[in-house]
Amino acid sequence: MLRKTSARESTTERATLKRGALEFLESVEKELTSGTPSPMRMRESVREVVAAAKSDKTLPHMRQPENAFLYRYAVPIVFRQMQNVPGIGETEARQSLLSEFYRNLPGLCLATPARTQRHPFNKVIGMQPKEVVAQWAGTRGAALRQACPDFAFREPFPYKIVFDGKYFSEGSLAAAQIALATNIYQAFFYRGLPYVPARKASPAWDYDFACLLAYDASESGTLKQAWDDLAGEVKQGFWEGANVYVMIVRGKAL
Repeated sequence: MLRKTSARESTTERATLKRGALEFLESVEKELTSGTPSPMRMRESVREVVAAAKSDKTLPHMRQPENAFLYRYAVPIVFRQMQNVPGIGETEARQSLLSEFYRNLPGLCLATPARTQRHPFNKVIGMQPKEVVAQWAGTRGAALRQACPDFAFREPFPYKIVFDGKYFSEGSLAAAQIALATNIYQAFFYRGLPYVPARKASPAWDYDFACLLAYDASESGTLKQAWDDLAGEVKQGFWEGANVYVMIVRGKAL
């Protein structure tokens, strides 16, 4: 006879899982900080990558600054860091990592994180009710939307995390505050969408945690400042109360 799992055991298991996910994300943040170029060099590099990609048919995933940062720098570092988790080697990491550009990244991932079940909501923060109604009526774009985050983790990786990647290159503190709120909300939105089972070759939508992974390439570090200016209990509340990890990176590599 199978032994029933008590509520206390289940709570302990969830706490252990969350602690492990936090430690992993903290390690990723550390590696990204030490392994990505300084803001000035990052701005130069991203411009170079984008310019080269626009004339190269094999690099459609590098044609926007955000994607140039993610797929030139962040995702390869994340992929390597995944392999420091017990039981995860290169094969398991490749099986676990999902990306919207998976066809262009065959050495890193095998499938898309796109959610197969469409929904009637929008990840844009601050939509007015009349705008929502217009969407539902089909007069403001598609009535039903498909969620497709930048990348995500599925099994066999032990931590099921959905990522929203951003690249912030310039803007005042006020602009950075708006960007921060918008981007954290989008990560939260992805995390909040309910489970959808796998369909044929499409993975399930099944995430316990979300992460905003943003590089602050601005000269004054205004995005990082916007985050640092928040009260400690507020910053802690994103993870403790919403399972959202906020990662604002300013690289240090030469």
